[in-house]
This record gives sequence, structure tokens and C-alpha cells, in this order.
Amino acid sequence: MNENPTTDPAGADDVHDEAALLAEIDAELAAERSAKPRAGQRVTGLVLLIGALVGWIGSLELQVGKEFLLANPGASLACDVNPFISCGNVMMTWQSSALGIPNMAIGLGGFAIMGAIGALMASGTRLPTWCRWARLGGITFAFGYVHFLAISTIFVIGALCPWCMVIWTVTAPMFFATLAHTIESGELRIPAPLANLLRRWVVLTLGWYLLVIVVIALAFRQQWLVMLGLG
Repeated sequence: MNENPTTDPAGADDVHDEAALLAEIDAELAAERSAKPRAGQRVTGLVLLIGALVGWIGSLELQVGKEFLLANPGASLACDVNPFISCGNVMMTWQSSALGIPNMAIGLGGFAIMGAIGALMASGTRLPTWCRWARLGGITFAFGYVHFLAISTIFVIGALCPWCMVIWTVTAPMFFATLAHTIESGELRIPAPLANLLRRWVVLTLGWYLLVIVVIALAFRQQWLVMLGLG
């Protein structure tokens, strides 16, 4: 005679309790993320607004400087400190118009748009979906282009442009803050461990700064030694 299997009530209760505990933990984590945003709308808006203002000024300085050099061949700029710290040596290369138009013009237009978006965000205005994705796409392109220019400047041209580095400096936090805000708002869904890392936009920005400083220090170590009188 066959015996019918019976359900273990204790086992079912354990599974139910475990699922309830996991759900409670998930709810607490979600509440913590909601209560303590690392890249809230107004914070991200201010980062974009301030960064765009500084970046726009840097782009304008580069534009005016290039026009001055084109009108006065052989002249030098205030930021031409020596052969390897020089705006002029960088802005007269093909990389300064790699996309077919001067990088300065791209910066003037791009930073103006980002500044306007940042001002709207800082005021509490909710942007339409297409604008939010355009914001992320635009700043991602800008940050990627900064890497192309930085690598070209350091390893190909062999000179540092002070105003260019100002633009690098402001683009990094603008990118990381925008990415963190997009993740926190739920618009960009990625695995939780990666999301928790990318939300730490201040730490990522400082880490990127440190990386760039180390690369510049190593790539130009001989020039630094000469400037310090040790080479």
C-alpha cells in the first residue's frame, strides 16, 4: 500500500521566515538609499552648473588663445610656462580639432548646455525622459573625449596644457555625479554591487584625479626633475 508524502510544516515555516527576512533587508536597504542619496537632483545640478561654468571659461580662454596665436605667429601665451607646460604647443596640433571643428567650440557649446541643465536641476525642475538620457549621453561622450585628449597630450604631444587640465578636472565630477544620479533615480538599472560602487561619485572622482596625477608624474618625471634642479 503506497503512502502519500506529507508536507513538513516546520520546513515551510523556515523558508517563509527566511524569505520574509530577506525581503525586510531589501526594504531597509532601499529605504536607506532613498533617505541618503549621494547624488540628489539639486546636488547633481549644482555640480553640473559649477563645472559647466568653469569649463566654459576654460574653453573660452583656449579659443581666445588660439585666435591670438593664429593672428600672431611665434607669439606666446600666459600659460606657456616652458616647452612641456604650454597651451600653445597643444592647441596648435591636429588633436585640437580631432572631430573636424575646434575642441574649444565643442566646449563652449557643450558646457553651455550642461550649465542650463544643471540650473534647471538645481531649481528642482524635473527634466523630461529624453533630456535625462541626453544629459547622460552628452557627459559620457565628453568624459570619453577627455580621455582621448589626455592620452594624446601626455603620451603623443608630450606637453601639458593648463587650461585643458582645468577642463579635465571639472568634467570628471560632472560625469560621475550624473551617472550616480541616473542610477539612484532608477533610470539606469545595473547589478546592486556595481550600483553601490558607482553611487560613490566623490570617491570615484578623487580616485580618477589620483590616477591622472600619478600618470603625469611618471610620464614627465625627467622634466619635473629638471624643473626642480635635480635632473
